[in-house]
Amino acid sequence: MPITPVFPENGGGSTPAAITLSWVAPSATAVTAGTTSAAITWNTPTGGTAPYTYTVAGVVYDSTGASTTAVLSTVGTPGTTTITGLVNGQTVVVERSVTDSTGTNVIVQGAVTVAATAAGVTPGAAPSAQTLAADSTSATVGTWGAPSGGTGPYTYTLTEISGAGTTLSGSGLGPWTVAGLTNGFTFVFLLTITDSLGAKGYSVTTVSVAASASEWIVVDAVDFTDSNWTALSSTSTTTSTSAFQLTLYAADGVTPRAYIYNNSPDARTLSISPSAAGLTLVNGATTVQPNIGVWPAGWDPLRNANRRDLWMVEAIVAGKEPSGTSAFVHIFDLSRDAYTTPGTGLRNINTSSSSMIRVVSYLVSLAEQAIQTIAPGTFREYTAGVQVTINDQRQHDVFVRPGATDFGTPMTGQRVRVQVASGAMTAPGGNYPVSANWFDGNIQFRSKFWMYHDGSSTTNSEIRLLKLRLLRKPNGST
Repeated sequence: MPITPVFPENGGGSTPAAITLSWVAPSATAVTAGTTSAAITWNTPTGGTAPYTYTVAGVVYDSTGASTTAVLSTVGTPGTTTITGLVNGQTVVVERSVTDSTGTNVIVQGAVTVAATAAGVTPGAAPSAQTLAADSTSATVGTWGAPSGGTGPYTYTLTEISGAGTTLSGSGLGPWTVAGLTNGFTFVFLLTITDSLGAKGYSVTTVSVAASASEWIVVDAVDFTDSNWTALSSTSTTTSTSAFQLTLYAADGVTPRAYIYNNSPDARTLSISPSAAGLTLVNGATTVQPNIGVWPAGWDPLRNANRRDLWMVEAIVAGKEPSGTSAFVHIFDLSRDAYTTPGTGLRNINTSSSSMIRVVSYLVSLAEQAIQTIAPGTFREYTAGVQVTINDQRQHDVFVRPGATDFGTPMTGQRVRVQVASGAMTAPGGNYPVSANWFDGNIQFRSKFWMYHDGSSTTNSEIRLLKLRLLRKPNGST
């Protein structure tokens, strides 16, 4: 049995490698004509790390299109989904996903088919759903059971209705061969049975391919520009004597979407609204240095995470400040308890002639490297995408895409390597264990994304965090 190393700070010793999360799709359900309600019972997931969370069921295919009146309801965990409002000849395919506590996600489909008429075609049993290992590119689909009802002879057509563009070969009830499968995707195959009078029956099966450990997995993403927020406006002054924590809730006022941590009594104005402005930190005409740490609610898998995984935090950020001679500085960075340790991200410097975005790191004595120059004007405004990797060596890659307004492909843009060994910002090297504080469990010491002002009095100077997501590449640091 393969053994996964456990680092001393996590208790030492060795433990067997975790079993990959798997969720077998339910077999397709075929019901007789006149049936208006049918149920899909979901299997229990295996492997992975409990607890599991499930999405609600959603329709991904409906043979009646927009005319359908089908309504879904799911009870229990993983539960049973009941489809009501069915009509004769209708096939409905619904989809759900399960996510374990490490962020691993599996998507499966279930299907219900109603015979066309009382004398219509009833399909035979569909082949069992399949779950294949990562990097599988082909599979055998079939064989279906013989249909009944209608008026023979029958003709058969197999189509892939998930829109992934696979290639099918075969005939009749199968077996069929499918090629062009890709990792991390569930493929839905629909067998259409037509009798000699044109009556039809439908049957569905699925083939899922696991995600590859060599690929990035999106663990969590939060959009601070959408409308799913309870309005917030928070202002405090230097009379404050303690740090504060704040929970940002969804529009329902109950579901937490992000947590805010401030570890100093700095004056600041923090606001968020559904106006697409994002989470905004305004300094105003003050001489203090407000800094706000942001921890999205979906980042729990990062706590006490596997050090051999490669993690990446990606942010879409923006800023605005008046032109002037003041060397006022904004910093967006990923850090542990404040903006300094290890403090890796972007820094904006306002000079007498222009404004410059730079990669900055306190990990190597506040080393910086210029990325983009912004020309003078009444206001200097900028937007950028920044990705910061967290690995098991004391070095981090930063990727910057000036002008970006949405997430990009992992590890793309202008790249800067931050490393301790040479105190440099570009040359590869360094092999020192990273501080355990990257993976702390206490919210005060977690690796938050920090919005930070640094400098003298500046009016109407602001930082905006538009989007934030966490990605993981299993064993990516080894």
